Amino acid sequence: MINVRTKGATFERDIVRQLNDYALEHELGFYANRNLDQYQAKGQCDIEIPHHAIECKHYKEGNWYKESWWEQVCTSAKGRIPVLIYKYNRQPIRVCVPLWAICPSGALDTARTAVLTFDAWLDTMVKNWNAYKEGLCHDRSTSSRAA
Repeated sequence: MINVRTKGATFERDIVRQLNDYALEHELGFYANRNLDQYQAKGQCDIEIPHHAIECKHYKEGNWYKESWWEQVCTSAKGRIPVLIYKYNRQPIRVCVPLWAICPSGALDTARTAVLTFDAWLDTMVKNWNAYKEGLCHDRSTSSRAA
């Protein structure tokens, strides 16, 4: 039987490695780490990088993210860009972000999301990195996801 906690931690480590490789290659100036405090305290994301709160999910079967996963990362974001990275067995990694993470001048509405491939998200992140640094995603009031 597969230990789901080990499976999740392995997935998080893989995402951290890929983020660090990408950040180094594109000179983004950060080094990602897993947030080990998430196991002791509620409301914390799995991985923190500048401007982003990342939640990782790896499950056996499925084809779309669960609403509760998105709500979890939006809660843990605390003013940062919520990023849900998820994967099902034998499926590619997918990334759910609010539309304003793709177009930083857009309305801060976590109910409007896009699902990207992992590589497309990384490319979008590097393209918008300066806007994120300038706080364009954080200087406006945040609306919450509609129930």
